[in-house]
Amino acid sequence: MTIAEMQAKVKQIIDDEYGMSVYAVLNNDNTLSIVRFLFDDKLKPRIGEILETTLRSYYLNEDAQLESSDNIDDNRKTFYEIIQSEEYYPFAFLDTYNSVAASYSEQDIDHVLGFAFRLNVNDTDIWLYQQVVYPQMIKRSKHLYAMLSKDRVYTVLDRDILKIESKIDCLIIGKSIITSRIDLMQKSFHFESFVRKEATKTILLISDMELVDNLDRFIALGDRKSLTNAKKLMKAKRSPVFRMNKDMLLDKLRTLPRYKDKLEIQNGKIRIGSQKQAIEFIKMLNDSILRSELTDTEYDSTVKIELPPL
Repeated sequence: MTIAEMQAKVKQIIDDEYGMSVYAVLNNDNTLSIVRFLFDDKLKPRIGEILETTLRSYYLNEDAQLESSDNIDDNRKTFYEIIQSEEYYPFAFLDTYNSVAASYSEQDIDHVLGFAFRLNVNDTDIWLYQQVVYPQMIKRSKHLYAMLSKDRVYTVLDRDILKIESKIDCLIIGKSIITSRIDLMQKSFHFESFVRKEATKTILLISDMELVDNLDRFIALGDRKSLTNAKKLMKAKRSPVFRMNKDMLLDKLRTLPRYKDKLEIQNGKIRIGSQKQAIEFIKMLNDSILRSELTDTEYDSTVKIELPPL
């Protein structure tokens, strides 16, 4: 999906008279489910105003960018598209919305993970997800709270309170999750396992090339506690290097100044004797070294946008 396509789908909904349903997302023993979140006629337009304003400010911003999840860079502020599949389907619980009969009650407050908002025009819909954090929940069981009554006297607050904020952590359109909150995806939606599975696919592609003398260093990189190298492996899955002729690739690696002293070639294969050499090989797959024609300086760029030919 392109940024223009995403924005068109959002505008299609919010520029019309959309319907809105709100659900509380519950986490019971790591099983996610939704229950209806009921509201009165005063609250509904206020929620709609908050969500629509947030969508227009961030997701419909003319400077917004959208990248594939394969190109995740921890230091880059952009939206990423994560396409759900049978292997990774973190928001599958949203598909049950039509059959949900239960409504949120105060007994659910200890299990609330977030809110899910369905905006729809007829059968066309988008979902917005907002994670709940502790300051958003006022639990009267732990503290004494008082509120000013209509009689201008303070009285005991006798209900728990949940706050809906001006933020949208994830936008779900069809099978696509669009988010800048990769940290949230890792913390609450097992995104780490997705990254490691995708990294394993790259290692299998490397094996099929029959270009390296062993895969152990790549496996070790993918298994590191930090996801940094697993993300680089995941990105390399779509490398055009995989489509190159093996002999032609080796000839280039023997002569290019950037690689000839970093990648050792023996008996028609690249020797991977250390994790440092494995990292250099991944850099080569990602083709992340750029040279400026203006300054003749090389840069390590993890994000490249292909430009049209001159």
